[in-house]
Amino acid sequence: TGGSGIFGCVWDLSQRSKGCRHVQEMLQSCGDLERSQLSLELKGHVWQAARSACANYVLQKFIQVLRPQASQFIIDELLQQKNEVTDLARHQYGCRILQRLLENCHAEQMEPIVKLLLAEAMTLVRHSYGTFVMQVILDFGTEEQREQLGITLLETLKSTSQDENCAQVLSKALQHAPQKETLATAMVPHLPHMARGRHSHHTVLPVLQLLPEAELNRAMTLLSSKATKLWASRYGRLVVKAIPSLYLQCCSLTRREAAVSSRN
Repeated sequence: TGGSGIFGCVWDLSQRSKGCRHVQEMLQSCGDLERSQLSLELKGHVWQAARSACANYVLQKFIQVLRPQASQFIIDELLQQKNEVTDLARHQYGCRILQRLLENCHAEQMEPIVKLLLAEAMTLVRHSYGTFVMQVILDFGTEEQREQLGITLLETLKSTSQDENCAQVLSKALQHAPQKETLATAMVPHLPHMARGRHSHHTVLPVLQLLPEAELNRAMTLLSSKATKLWASRYGRLVVKAIPSLYLQCCSLTRREAAVSSRN
């Protein structure tokens, strides 16, 4: 019953496609004590598991089903190679492990790891995998950690506002960063560009909702001056449709007409 059938075999099974699925299924029917005992079979293998196409799923599952303190050995093992923690955030599979730890462990447990990540926030927010880790810090981090990341975003906004990976972090910051109103105001000059981005167009409406009246008027004037160009673009068109005054300005134009008009 439970996980008795996989005792002594967890690491071996975790490295194979069918085996890793079997371990995950067994963990669903285990009690806390069994799960904790089984998890210890990954001791000494955490770094390898985190980077493994199969074993990363088992490691994620353990983090999700264990009590936070029972996952401490995973955190401790990662911290044995401090210089590689930020590389893990950039790893296709490793980034998932950091996300699950941030979601399921206590903030004080994760503080040493978050400190390492925030030290390289400027590069991680722009990375295709690192961006997901930084988003989770904004979701689950402490107020102080959110503030620190918010400061980095403000200081680098001129470049990060042009980056589609960072746009997703900015969206989270507009929800959770203590200085979200200041961030929104600083983003106003960049809105026409961001409105045309695959991810960044999602930030435009949240920015507008956070702005005081004077800044909102400035933002709307700026967007209105670029409305035809936005209407001609795939994602800008979605922004225009969501803002009635801009939509009325553009709705009579086809996309081709808008493209020609915006070039003139």
